[in-house]
Amino acid sequence: MSNVNLKNYLKNLFLTTIGCIMYAIGIQCFAAPHNIAPGGISGIAIMLNYLFNIPIGFFTFIVNIPLIIIILVRKYFNKTFIVNMLIASTLLSIITDFILLVAPIYKGDPLLAAIFSGAIMGIGLALVHLGEMNTGGVSLMGLMIREERPEFHVGTLITALNMSIVILSTIIYKNIESMLYATITVYISGVFMDKLLDNASHKSLMLVISECTDKVKDVFVKYHAGSTILKGEGNYSGRFQRVILCVVKKQTCEDMQKEIKQIDPHALTIITEASKVEGKGFRHIM
Repeated sequence: MSNVNLKNYLKNLFLTTIGCIMYAIGIQCFAAPHNIAPGGISGIAIMLNYLFNIPIGFFTFIVNIPLIIIILVRKYFNKTFIVNMLIASTLLSIITDFILLVAPIYKGDPLLAAIFSGAIMGIGLALVHLGEMNTGGVSLMGLMIREERPEFHVGTLITALNMSIVILSTIIYKNIESMLYATITVYISGVFMDKLLDNASHKSLMLVISECTDKVKDVFVKYHAGSTILKGEGNYSGRFQRVILCVVKKQTCEDMQKEIKQIDPHALTIITEASKVEGKGFRHIM
């Protein structure tokens, strides 16, 4: 493994670890003590913990085992995906059942518990996905269904499964407030997760027209930013011009713009937000 790959893997592992810690905090310190089952396998685990005292982390890990077997048999995903999922699910289980047993439990207003559990869990899951890993459970089931039946609306199916678990909590706890609090948690978790992932995936589209194209190209090489050189022609002058096109992260774009200005103060630089980028090395986070 090269130094670059090792550095990237350690970064992903760090993000996943922090994400698992936050998700476990949301479960153990806020949701479970207030009988809030926020959908997913974790929601089922919370209810089983309430009924039979089964450890939450242990159950969430056990559920992933048959899913992994199906993935191996059907060859839905590569080995790297499976290894990363095992790492993330193991981390989450250990943190939930062992490390957080000594964490303080919030015993105040159930509504605040629902709000904060949703926010913390949403941020935690987003960090896990930013670390290019997956904790398994319902989201993994959705990915498997998409591989088998691409025409299915996986997002709708996952939402339906989560809401079924939320509704089931009313029967388990014999309390409609538990369902209402769980609904709040699920909604807030989704909002925080989507917001964080959307911000992380934002890219800027950069167009540069310069008389010093060869020197400007070196800036893109320095920042390891893939670029494309387009052939252009001035509408009034009729002169041949080269246009450098590139999609990069916003912060990287700002740094590059400063260096390009130093090389060619007269360079025309156009920067706009790229709402969706896919292909040629770019991919969706989820």
